[in-house]
Amino acid sequence: MIDETSNIDDGRLIVPGLAGIYRGVAPLAYAAIRVITALSFLPIGLDRLFHDGATELAKPIAALGFAYPYAWGWAVTLNESIGAILLGLGLFTRPAAFAIAVEMAVVAFGIMIKHGMFWPPHGLEVALLLGLVAFGFVLGGGGRYSLDRLIGREF
Repeated sequence: MIDETSNIDDGRLIVPGLAGIYRGVAPLAYAAIRVITALSFLPIGLDRLFHDGATELAKPIAALGFAYPYAWGWAVTLNESIGAILLGLGLFTRPAAFAIAVEMAVVAFGIMIKHGMFWPPHGLEVALLLGLVAFGFVLGGGGRYSLDRLIGREF
């Protein structure tokens, strides 16, 4: 698990008096980034979950050439709803973040880049950013303020 304060060295700061503030805010910032990333997936995931969006995803998924498009539609829907909830809570953070990172890689390189979707925002750069942030949670875990930390176990 990542220690959000391990890189704060009083002697290297231009304003050493800020070290205490940085130490106090860094763990909260890590948790906030985790929660905000989860919240960026949750609305569409819940909308798909409760409004038959998983079956609507089958057509675009089939167009990508994936076998079993309905199963993949449900996988994406559950990833963007249940996976986002797990990521936000910091429970099973690494597997949830990995699933989101893989989904964003498929979106970025399987869909967006092929269609030249660079602009407006919510194009390639957003998928890459969300995927990179999710991959950061794969490497760093849930952080200090997570259920993984509370129960003392994580992947």
